[in-house]
Amino acid sequence: MHRLMAGSLGRTWAILIKEFIQLTRERTTFAMMIAIPLIQLVLFGYAIDTNPRNLPTAVLAHDNSVEARAVLAAMQKSGYFDIVASAQSDAEIDDLIHSGRVTFAVEIPADFGRDVRRGLEPSLLVMADATDPMAAGNALSAVAELPRTALAHDVAPIAGASPPFDVIVHKRYNPALETSLNIVPGLAGTILTLTMVIFTALAVTREIERGTMESLLAMPIHPVEVMLGKIVPYVLI
Repeated sequence: MHRLMAGSLGRTWAILIKEFIQLTRERTTFAMMIAIPLIQLVLFGYAIDTNPRNLPTAVLAHDNSVEARAVLAAMQKSGYFDIVASAQSDAEIDDLIHSGRVTFAVEIPADFGRDVRRGLEPSLLVMADATDPMAAGNALSAVAELPRTALAHDVAPIAGASPPFDVIVHKRYNPALETSLNIVPGLAGTILTLTMVIFTALAVTREIERGTMESLLAMPIHPVEVMLGKIVPYVLI
C-alpha cells in the first residue's frame, strides 16, 4: 500500500514538473494567467465604486437668499454633489435628469430665505436619478442631514425645535431603490461570459477527443469561423 501511494505521488510530481516546464515554454499562456486576474482585481476592486462622490447636480433656484446659498454650499461641502448646471425651468430639470447629464436636481422655492427666518419651515425639493441605488443611497443620506446642519451657522438652534426647513426627495426611475434592477443585468453579462468560455473549451476538447478537429481544420474554414460556430449555439440557448 505504501509503495502504491509512493508511486502515485511520484507520477503526480513528474506531471507537475512537466507542466511547469511547459508553462515556461508557453509564455503567452503564462502572461494571460497573470494579466487577466490582475485586470479583474483592478476592475472589481477600484473601478467599481460603491460610494461615488461629486455626482453631477443641477439647481433650479427661485430664491437667491443667503440661506439658499448656504444650503447649496453645504451640499457641495458634503462631497457627494457637484453643481454643474443651473436650470431655468422644471422642463429643463426633467431633461437634464432624463438624459443622464445630472444625477441629482435641487429646486429651491421662492421666498425660501424669508420663510426660514420666519420659522415657516419651507420645503426643499431634491430629485434623484435612482437607477443606481449604490450611487444614490449615500448621497440621499447626506441630503437627509441638510435640515439639521446646513444652516447651523445662520439660524440659532433652539432645543427641541423642528429643523428650519424640510427636504422632500423624489426618487425617479427606481423609487424603491431595488438593487436587482441594475445588478442582475450586470451579473448576466459576467456569468454568460464565463459560461461561454467554459462551454466553448468543452466543445473544442470534445472535437479533439473524437479526432474530428483535424478534419475541421483541414476544411476551407478559418479558425475564427470554427470558434464562432461553436459559441453562437450556446449564446442562443
